[in-house]
Amino acid sequence: MISLKKQLIVWSVGLLTVVGLLAGGFSYLLAREGASIFLDYQLRLFAGSVDEGSQLPAMQAKFLRENRKEQRNSFVIQVWTAREPVRSSRPNFELPIEKSTGYADVSYRGEKWRAYTIVYPERTVQISQSDEVLREIAADAALCALLPISVLFPLSWVLVVFGVGRILKPLADVTCAVTLRDASSLTPISSRCIPTEVAPLITEINGLLLRIRESIESQRHFVLDAAHELRNPLAALQLQMENLSQSRSQEDMDNRISELRAGIQRASHIVGQLLKMARYEAEVRTVRERTDLGAIVKRCISGFVPVAEKSRIDLGMIRDETVFIWASPDDLHVLFDNLLDNAIRYTQQGGQIDVSVEVSGQKALVTITDNGPGIPDSLLPRVFDRFFRVGCHEAEGSGIGLAIVNAIAKRESAEVKLTNREDAHGLVAVVSFNLFESSPQSV
Repeated sequence: MISLKKQLIVWSVGLLTVVGLLAGGFSYLLAREGASIFLDYQLRLFAGSVDEGSQLPAMQAKFLRENRKEQRNSFVIQVWTAREPVRSSRPNFELPIEKSTGYADVSYRGEKWRAYTIVYPERTVQISQSDEVLREIAADAALCALLPISVLFPLSWVLVVFGVGRILKPLADVTCAVTLRDASSLTPISSRCIPTEVAPLITEINGLLLRIRESIESQRHFVLDAAHELRNPLAALQLQMENLSQSRSQEDMDNRISELRAGIQRASHIVGQLLKMARYEAEVRTVRERTDLGAIVKRCISGFVPVAEKSRIDLGMIRDETVFIWASPDDLHVLFDNLLDNAIRYTQQGGQIDVSVEVSGQKALVTITDNGPGIPDSLLPRVFDRFFRVGCHEAEGSGIGLAIVNAIAKRESAEVKLTNREDAHGLVAVVSFNLFESSPQSV
């Protein structure tokens, strides 16, 4: 695992060190340039003040009395005349003569010298100085410039470590606060004093915590509602079992066995619906594929034809347009099964249920219309709540079917809308799907 604090410290200290070294290098170059200009100016001034060399013997004597450092730093004066040999301020020193007035870099005995020459009609004067003097002056000047920086280096490193720790302290506080939480604590993380760059991460984490809390709360209500819904069927089964043991005749026993079988079927249906509800609310990944919507609807209708005929209900399709969508066929089958089951349960004997599949603009619409009692307008917003049943209806149901329909529709990016018919009694259920070209995708 990479330490952000360690990386910041290493990069900051490294950057300061590189900047310091670059500053030292530039300081040396600038000092050398300044010293070169100053020494060249001195050479030119000295050269202009030298005569035929009458003072050079005295300068030789002075040179011999100087120590090694003074000798190395002193100027060398040379004078050439037409009728006399070269005169020099330093014994046994004969730097080559330049032919024209000006500056020149000359090598002599493996050492570099800086010289300035003035050519007169009757004499030539040349002033020179070792390049080592120039290097020493530049080094001393650079050292003076770098000395404060070198002293501040350790202090800057300490400040970097302290500053990085200070900057990252809010993150450390957040980490500590999260570490001290227990598994049941889903309250938002405080974003006070959090750096702007980290604030979006904290916001997303808080959003995730909110979604987790809502999911846990939804599951808790689901479990409570499921326990409540199963309590009555299980109590009825227990009572029917007790009644079965008290049967007085074979006919009475057959009747009570029939009632027990019906009770078991109702309990089994509720458990099956609960399992479906749990599956679709868990957002399990599903694979979408190109699906013939009309074919799915027709298969669902064919499965309910025997049930509809038993109740003398006219169930059929009044419109079947060819339309393909990207969806999960299994999920669509469950969705339309629940809508058809709901329509048949709440349609009286001799009623009629019409189903249509059509395209409207960029939407594919599946419409299921019945002529049952409908739903009071005030209760329509609650029809997709789990275990909600309209109290005035006598039809048996678990109250989960429409909740399953709603959960599947959300997974398939579809929309389900229930409205009462305006032309007669009954309910209209419309499922709309978006039509667009796409490739299969997993969701």
